[in-house]
Amino acid sequence: MTLGEVRTEIDRVDGQIKELFAQRMRLADNVAAIKAETADAIFKPDREEIIISSLTKDVDSSIVKEYTALIKRIMEISRKYQYGRTLALRDCFPFSYETEAPAVDRLAMRKQELYICDMYSKDRVVTVNTFDEIGSMVSGGSVSAGAGILENISFGVSDALHQMLTKYKLYINGCYVREEDGVMKKVAVFSKKLVVLPNHNRLKIVFVCPNRSGSLSSILSMISDYGVNLTEIHSLPNGQRENWNYEFFLELDMNLLSQEGRALIFQLSEETEKLEILGSYEI
Repeated sequence: MTLGEVRTEIDRVDGQIKELFAQRMRLADNVAAIKAETADAIFKPDREEIIISSLTKDVDSSIVKEYTALIKRIMEISRKYQYGRTLALRDCFPFSYETEAPAVDRLAMRKQELYICDMYSKDRVVTVNTFDEIGSMVSGGSVSAGAGILENISFGVSDALHQMLTKYKLYINGCYVREEDGVMKKVAVFSKKLVVLPNHNRLKIVFVCPNRSGSLSSILSMISDYGVNLTEIHSLPNGQRENWNYEFFLELDMNLLSQEGRALIFQLSEETEKLEILGSYEI
């Protein structure tokens, strides 16, 4: 066969794949409708492993890994579609939030970062030594919000601030970038309330991957499938000796009010060991 003839055959096969894919997605829609009524889980990894094993047992060894990868991607895309359809059919979004900007009366900051406080009068600021003190004050209600340098863009992120947000269950409501001595710094304002506004274009989350091969790759592919840009990622050990694992902190270029954004977070909540939202804001 000539190269042109081979390409003609590829086009023919691709056309068949297209038709079969459309049929499979119609079936996925039926599955979503049934599971929306029964509240059955969309992701069942044990069942998927059984299906993959059955489908690949008679595949030539020279292409079995490639076929396995194809089947996994088809399953991932089918699940993505089902999560979106399920949200449309059933009110099951796992996170609550407010849609009005929080009022800030008193603000807590670390003494060494007070110089970045351009957004509030300094007579409304309480200064302390550590992020842990800030988290305790905001969580306890003695101040309405806290602020700190989330990231020195030229050097790295603040692990202490990220860990404080998760420990005290606080949320970033505002974020702005300022330049200091040629270094760009991302400053965050956070409170006890998760607030989502129409102008927000960033969502901060933290998750723990399931302990199985390819789980992080699958999650990153999932984010890409939703057309969401990943603007920052870093990881920290979770500190649990009995279950050593890493927490991944991500900033996503998205708004939680969008249908696709909600479906992505819904899917992540179902397919990670732990998922928390750490803030919604505009940059």
